[in-house]
Amino acid sequence: MTKAKRLPAAHISAYVDVIGTERALALFLALGGSQIYLSVGSGDRSLAAKTIGADNVERLAAAMGYGYIKVPLAREWIAETLRDAGKSYNEIARVVRADVATVRKWLGPQAPEQLTLPI
Repeated sequence: MTKAKRLPAAHISAYVDVIGTERALALFLALGGSQIYLSVGSGDRSLAAKTIGADNVERLAAAMGYGYIKVPLAREWIAETLRDAGKSYNEIARVVRADVATVRKWLGPQAPEQLTLPI
């Protein structure tokens, strides 16, 4: 049995609400823990624009304000999102750079996969 899905924390939900789950996931994985600059007219040259598109950088800037922001690591939210996408705890641990025991602590025990045996 998996834990009930929680809403993302406020600092994460701001990104998810503005650019969606897929793009927020891509942004957190590529730039989590670093600072990025949100500008009025984002070009296609910044790493953020290359990751989520210049239009989405501008949408973030309009919603969060212009200037430097620190992109959250959001490792637990990423783990929950990847679990919901069907990834194994070992895969999730590699992606979020955490021990599989930490992933288990965040998400609860993983249901064993049902083996299909030929009859």
